[in-house]
Amino acid sequence: MIEELTGKKVKIRFKKYFEEQRLWVFIGKIIRFTENWAMLEGKGLIVSKGKITPVDIDDEVRTLIIPRDNISHIRLLPDDFDVSNIEVEVRGIRYFVKVKGGPHTSIGEI
Repeated sequence: MIEELTGKKVKIRFKKYFEEQRLWVFIGKIIRFTENWAMLEGKGLIVSKGKITPVDIDDEVRTLIIPRDNISHIRLLPDDFDVSNIEVEVRGIRYFVKVKGGPHTSIGEI
C-alpha cells in the first residue's frame, strides 16, 4: 500500500502536540513514501486564530521530507487538483479547501 501513494495528490494534516500550536496542512504530490517518512512537493497552509486572514498559503511550491510520525491523517485528492490555485472557503467556524468534482476537504476550525 505504501508504494501506491507515490505520485498521488494529497492533503496531509500534521499532528498538534499542544493546544496553542497552529494547525498545519500540506497539499501536494507525494514524490516518495516509505515506512518512516514521506517526501512531498506542494504548498503548506497554516490556520491561525485571531488574524484578519486566518489561512496563510505558501506563495511558492516547495519540497518537504516529513517523518510519518508527524502525520495526523492523509486525504487523497483528485489527480487534476491544481496545487497552484488553492481556494479556501469558510462554513461556520470550519475552513475547507475546494475540490472540483468531489467533497471539499476540511483544513480546520477557528
